[in-house]
Amino acid sequence: MKKILYTLIVSVIAVVILNRVIFKDIPEKEKQELLNDVQRYKHPIKSISMEYPDNSDLKVLDSVLKENRIVMLGENIHDDGATMRAKGRIIKYLHENLGYNVVLYEAGQYDTWMMNEEMKNHSLKIPSASIGGLGLFDFWWDNSENQPLISYYQKTKTSSYPIELGGFDIQFSGIELYDRRSKLLKDFFSKNSIDLKPFPLLNKHINQISNFMYKGFASKTLPGNQKENFLNEITRLEKMVSKLEKTSENRIYTWYLHDMRNNFAKIWKYKAGSMQSMQFRDSLMAKNLVHQIDSVYQEQKIIVWCSNLHTFASRYSKDYLPLGTYIKNKYGKASYMVDFSSYTKYNKTGTPMDKPGKLAIENTFHATKTPYFFINLRNIPESSVLKKEFISTINQGTDQKKVWSQFFDGIFYIDTNTFLTSHE
Repeated sequence: MKKILYTLIVSVIAVVILNRVIFKDIPEKEKQELLNDVQRYKHPIKSISMEYPDNSDLKVLDSVLKENRIVMLGENIHDDGATMRAKGRIIKYLHENLGYNVVLYEAGQYDTWMMNEEMKNHSLKIPSASIGGLGLFDFWWDNSENQPLISYYQKTKTSSYPIELGGFDIQFSGIELYDRRSKLLKDFFSKNSIDLKPFPLLNKHINQISNFMYKGFASKTLPGNQKENFLNEITRLEKMVSKLEKTSENRIYTWYLHDMRNNFAKIWKYKAGSMQSMQFRDSLMAKNLVHQIDSVYQEQKIIVWCSNLHTFASRYSKDYLPLGTYIKNKYGKASYMVDFSSYTKYNKTGTPMDKPGKLAIENTFHATKTPYFFINLRNIPESSVLKKEFISTINQGTDQKKVWSQFFDGIFYIDTNTFLTSHE
């Protein structure tokens, strides 16, 4: 009984100490200093709608991005509906006013290439409302927030200044390709007189190729050392395809096989969401993105669409170097990272949820009573509290303390975010 009582007392003391450390209020002087700096450097944004007729609020980007070539647009989590709308408006502005004509997604290189080709040629006869499903994960096209942007992409294809779409991920991303992958691969091999008989495992299982992104299916279908042999067959095919004539189609299939092999290897080897898995993927996404920037879209201005975490321009942990760090290290000030954050989000009943902890800077953002604003951290004096360490929920809604100005160049704030909604 005494032992139980002792344990209970220790637990209560621990909770009290934890509450004082984590949930203590910011001293009033520090709070006011932070609010003053936010008010001083914030640039109000009037709307997040692509149809908003007055772009005077976005002209701040003209000077911010004057020497820029690469803009990385993040998002806190993938179902932030208001963030998607804001990104759509920014992309439209950058395309029509600042000469950005390439948008590269955190989505499969091959999948987004197929989507881009379909928007131009319509060879697969995919309905316009579903065409985003060839290349993108569903949260980037299958909702009312993203459909205006998908329509805008398609509209530009018939203009004198079309947007080119691509990707840099190693993953399969297009649901509309799920049942088409096998046939498209077989048609490509057949057209190029590539016999699959010397590749017995791939030849046997090619009709199930989409299912190998599931670890359980792969383990059941390829027992023993067959998984390694399967990966080796894909590598051998990649080398064979790389020796074909250097057409755009042959090049993308070479990369497709390379990414496929690495994606399967990642899924089968690492625990999903682990730092090892993230590091493996980001290092390969960086290689793909650099290839796109330097070789596919030379000297063109490029928008990169991904999550906030992948935009980070500094090491996240000892085990994980984000994609943005590779890009910032290579392109320096020619790259600009914009991350999105919010104070709260309304659930389906209209109730605010996921509010930040007491120490998070989002509380100060909320106190400005400004629905949307942008802060350019790059040109703020080093003496500003915004250039020092502070707590933010900008990484997947979790309270984290970092010198955030080292991780991204600008913050786009949306006071109340929303969930994605059906476009039916």
